Amino acid sequence: MPDYREGIKKEVAEIKFLIHDLRVEGFFNEILHYHVTLNTDLEIYNIEQAQVLHEADVQELKSKLGTARRAFQDYSNAVKSFSPDPTVLLLGRRYVDAIDKTCHLILNPLWGRSDQVLSFLPQEARSVRSRRHYRNCTSWLYGVHQRIVAFREEANDAGVQEEFDIAEDIRDFTQDVVRGYVVEKSEARVELHLERMDPAVIAGRRQRFRRMYFNLVMNAVDAMGGRKAGEVHVSTVVEGDRVVLRLSDDGAGMSPAKIAQLLADRQTLDGEIHSLGFVFVRQTVAEFGGELAIESTMGKGTTMTLRLPYLKGKILQPDPSYREKYRLPENYRSVPPEPDTSRTATVSAAAAPAPAPAPAQEAPASRDNDKERACGRLLFEAYQKSRAQFPGCIFAMAVTEENRIDMFTHKPYESDWNISHEDLSPMYYQATYRGRVEEDELKRPIVILKPPQSIQEYFDFKETAEADRNLERFTRMVRDEGIRIARKLITTGLDPQIPAFLSGAPRFFASPAELHGTFPLELLARQTLSAEASQPQ
Repeated sequence: MPDYREGIKKEVAEIKFLIHDLRVEGFFNEILHYHVTLNTDLEIYNIEQAQVLHEADVQELKSKLGTARRAFQDYSNAVKSFSPDPTVLLLGRRYVDAIDKTCHLILNPLWGRSDQVLSFLPQEARSVRSRRHYRNCTSWLYGVHQRIVAFREEANDAGVQEEFDIAEDIRDFTQDVVRGYVVEKSEARVELHLERMDPAVIAGRRQRFRRMYFNLVMNAVDAMGGRKAGEVHVSTVVEGDRVVLRLSDDGAGMSPAKIAQLLADRQTLDGEIHSLGFVFVRQTVAEFGGELAIESTMGKGTTMTLRLPYLKGKILQPDPSYREKYRLPENYRSVPPEPDTSRTATVSAAAAPAPAPAPAQEAPASRDNDKERACGRLLFEAYQKSRAQFPGCIFAMAVTEENRIDMFTHKPYESDWNISHEDLSPMYYQATYRGRVEEDELKRPIVILKPPQSIQEYFDFKETAEADRNLERFTRMVRDEGIRIARKLITTGLDPQIPAFLSGAPRFFASPAELHGTFPLELLARQTLSAEASQPQ
């Protein structure tokens, strides 16, 4: 493989890697769509002066996006036509500059004026209801801007080396940048889990490491593009003289030939627009003195394993200056969902009358009205009434060991609002079963269930004694609750034969194997609870 470690070849390779990583086009389109919607709402509700001012902002955005698109087309054509390296480098930098200028415009608090004009609109306005999605997109673009800044700083000081704690850095970067990308790119269908995170100090270019990690996550999300639900698991584990970073997904998987292709050296990067991500990963792993391995099974998923040397005995204190420089400011972070009062309503139901349910979202259940909760019927009706292009509904649910509904909340998909479980039940979305009812490939309704995401929050939600908390108990409790939920949905109006899919099923159900794919809901309901298995025959 040619030497890209110095000279113009290196500069061209690095600009290609950066452009491949930025992934801005979809987010730019979402920003434009939001502002066009906002301007339309201002017109609909006769807020003329604000509409005229905002229309000028929309035109300015369109101009910037047009410049960026033309810059990308020029760069793309130069790469594909094997133009000379100086030409590719010049056009690549021009495109990155256009992206950065567009980000500056969108992030400028004096532009767009959406915070001000939204106050004139009613809550039912489309732009008001999609505000959180817009803020998620702007937070992503702030991260893009920061990566461009870091890239330019690195280019000016190519030999810079840093010592940093791999676990701490992954947690910070995941919170600030990566998790938002996963949610928005996968339409909240893929969940990212940080599992065991052993601290270990490694040395190298931190921003390059972050870009490599992000590439691995992007690959995993892409691998689950056609799935109803998916999970990405990340861990750092110290093993001997290496810290092992593992990233696994339950996506489409890869053939042995594809794995060999990814791990093989390329003869050239000339003419490349796509498939650059893994070349960058390989080069970065080598730069950190590590090794890379891939394990994959078609139809079941892939695990990327990176073994990196670390500085034994080295302990670093958190670096506030670095965090201050690269973390997202509060005004660019995702809008926090509204507080969830479902548990409060459950606890206080006996002391005060429950509020009347809203038409679109059922009030949370109490222990006293379980018999009146037609959860299954409500979910199917919400699916049928959904106004979205692809109809469906989202829900969260908990059923106690006494078979009482401890929590139930749901909402249909809407035509212009991409709702997530975090919106629906922000305080407990990691501690309860979540699900969707939507259409499958044959336009039939299907139930998608996702088990609780956080072991700690699940035990807190269930008020489990500290002495009884362990992985085995978590697995058993989640397994049993999944069975109880299936039974409850059927007895309250959902068709027993409706197809169902349980995310991460093998973790909780070793058998039957039919539960590891799509199955009729009654199959889950027929499974034996732990208490039933222990009863004498």
